[in-house]
Amino acid sequence: MPDSHDSVAAMVAAYAERAVHAAQALNTRLDYSDNSVNELEAVLSRVSSPAEGDAMAEACKMWGSYLGEVVRRRFGGEWSIETYPGKGFATLTLNVGGAKLFPSMKIHRRLTRGAEDDLCVFYRMVKDRLEAAPGGKIQ
Repeated sequence: MPDSHDSVAAMVAAYAERAVHAAQALNTRLDYSDNSVNELEAVLSRVSSPAEGDAMAEACKMWGSYLGEVVRRRFGGEWSIETYPGKGFATLTLNVGGAKLFPSMKIHRRLTRGAEDDLCVFYRMVKDRLEAAPGGKIQ
């Protein structure tokens, strides 16, 4: 992955497209729909968790960018890089409807904790909250 992009949004788009291609290699179609979160969960249940370090960071950015793009394409929002609450590191952040989502961190938990951090449950919770917000069903 090239290190330079015109914006955080461009970087996220590139990572998300890498996820689409990686899923294709596993005979899975990711199309940015709500239902594709089920497919993403299935992919993550089949792949082994990379060791900590650069491989884990790249996996979290790639799959997290895809997950975040599903939310952003449905509900809008802006990408940024912000410090994760209570921690001393920066991470991809999706600001949508007054909320901050950290999809790379969710992917990290899914890869390290397994099925107890199911992405479908997480996405339903996010979707329910954003739909309940004023103007939440606009996009």
